[in-house]
Amino acid sequence: MTAPTTAPPTGGEDPDGTSPDGAGTPRPRGATGAKADAVQQLVVAGVLLGIAVAFWFIDALSDSALMIALTGVVISITASAGIFIGANGIASLLPGNVATKLRPWIFVGPALLFIFVALVVPTARTLYLSILDNAGNDVVGGEQYGWIFTSDDIFGFDGITDMFTSRLFWVGLVALAVGVGLAMRNGKAIGTRTDFSSAGTVLAIAAGVTFVLFSLFTSARGVVWNNLWWVFAVTAIATALGLAVAVLADRVKGEAIAKALIFLPMAISFVGASIIWRFVYAFRPQASDQIGVLNAVWRGLGGAVLDPLQARPWNTFFLIIVLIWGQTGFAMVVLSSAIKAVPDDYIEAARVDGATESQIFWRIILPQIRSTILVVVTTLIILVMKVFDIVKVMTNGEFGTNVIANEMFDQAFRFGNIGRGAALASVLFLAVLPLMYINVRRVREESQL
Repeated sequence: MTAPTTAPPTGGEDPDGTSPDGAGTPRPRGATGAKADAVQQLVVAGVLLGIAVAFWFIDALSDSALMIALTGVVISITASAGIFIGANGIASLLPGNVATKLRPWIFVGPALLFIFVALVVPTARTLYLSILDNAGNDVVGGEQYGWIFTSDDIFGFDGITDMFTSRLFWVGLVALAVGVGLAMRNGKAIGTRTDFSSAGTVLAIAAGVTFVLFSLFTSARGVVWNNLWWVFAVTAIATALGLAVAVLADRVKGEAIAKALIFLPMAISFVGASIIWRFVYAFRPQASDQIGVLNAVWRGLGGAVLDPLQARPWNTFFLIIVLIWGQTGFAMVVLSSAIKAVPDDYIEAARVDGATESQIFWRIILPQIRSTILVVVTTLIILVMKVFDIVKVMTNGEFGTNVIANEMFDQAFRFGNIGRGAALASVLFLAVLPLMYINVRRVREESQL
């Protein structure tokens, strides 16, 4: 008996559904379908762009704030979708190799163009304006930068010697001496010259450095010194408080609620936080009823009321508290995640060896999260160096509270000194640039682990 034969498919097609050409090479099927898909994408892109244009004219004819906001959302979404879909449709009509190479640029290109227009071009123009005169006409070279570092209002040295008469300075020196002494004693106990890993040593040295720097910042005068005070105080205190909360709340009952409450100020804008704290610091004459929380509590304790926003030089620190309040939650969240990532085996082994909780923290946990602490510190420094909103809303830079960003705004837009404003912006940019490089390098190193 012979096996039945299968008839070949009709239409001259092979069993795999392809039609052989004269050389026997299969001819791919579906080219017409790909072109149809590309045409459909172009039609959809045209419709979306048409909607964006239509809403653009509606926005131009509307006086309603709600309608303007709505049309802005619709225009941005439909225009972006139309551009991407249309560009992808055009790429589909090109040969395969060209389309493959072009598609990544279709999606990355608009973002790169936006970065170039919104960041690179303004940066280059600001650097150019910084070498012009205050009217922005003639080139004066580095004259504007010389003004920054020679003006007493910007970077003065007259009051620095007053720090040597400050009690904070001498208390700080004593604390530093105690810290160094403890480090030498601990080092001798383990056979080295110094050991700075104990809690008492670190706290004594940290307190000493804090008191010395605070005596410097309260004595020095100038916008740059104020900025340095912001950088040190916010970075050090917010990081320390965030680390303390992360450690104390780790794996305890109510951890989520406690962390949520501390993180809550992060949801408030700097302007909103400034308005809240202006009510806290509100001041009325001694005989009047105090509506500010701080003065109401202080007078209830028997103290004389004061205006925190005008009490030099500590009014700057009262402003700094606002940013510490807002950024402690950020430090807490980042450091808490790093602490939870510390292997439990290390901690259990230390407990078996008889280590106390304090020793576990200083000798096990802290070294393990050192890189995360560095990321938090550099991120906070970058944020604080650009601080503007809090000073603008609460004091407008008056009473010795000015910072670089607010001075830049005043020089460029209030006083019309284009060159000086651009020079201050350039100095701020150049100061932030190394910290951004450190952060980027750190992220790349961690991604390679």
